Amino acid sequence: MAYPVIGQKINIEVKDGSYVGRYSARVQDMEKTKIFIDLPMKLEAKSPTVLPEKMTIMVRYRSIDGAQCSFVTVVLGREKRNIDLLGLHKPKIEDVHRQQRREFLRVPFHLDLDLVYMDSVTKSIITAQARGQDISGGGLSFAIPADLPMQANDIIGFRFRMNLEGKGYDIVGKARVIRIAPPNETGYKAVSLKYFELNETDRQLIVQYSFKRQIEMREKGVLGN
Repeated sequence: MAYPVIGQKINIEVKDGSYVGRYSARVQDMEKTKIFIDLPMKLEAKSPTVLPEKMTIMVRYRSIDGAQCSFVTVVLGREKRNIDLLGLHKPKIEDVHRQQRREFLRVPFHLDLDLVYMDSVTKSIITAQARGQDISGGGLSFAIPADLPMQANDIIGFRFRMNLEGKGYDIVGKARVIRIAPPNETGYKAVSLKYFELNETDRQLIVQYSFKRQIEMREKGVLGN
């Protein structure tokens, strides 16, 4: 079980009252008893909303391994810093609910990805291309040139275009590097990642793509039942 991390996007649900609806926000700071987020933005709204003090809300987010986590909390009020923040009561870790999920089966995924990330040593911004290797609803892997700097725990922004049922979809998200294999004889290294930030709609598209590929592989006898 884990709290959301600073910089992570969270989803907020208000069940009833005049503020009922779904909102998104990003964690900006974390203290012993408080979580600070930027002012929540209601889906399809043009300006943020200041949820009132003492309001009960549901917070949902993804843990580092892709599992859905949630907790119920109370709004503590607005706080002015460099930007306006909203304080939330930080629950006990045992009050964070983790939804049990099956492990996703990765399937071959040979598409080009556009990457952008910060070099953890030089702090410079790197843009690069990678070749996909496999993918699932929980993560993906790709191959990059051996001399491209990348380390475990780096957060990588990615974009790729995926075709599903005759339609093209642009998938955009962030993933955390879990491990990097030694370079092979062709001068490329394989990088395995878990999703760190991914729109739930895009995740479901990836799950559908993976399921379709599993069916195709079973029909070809490549994947056992």
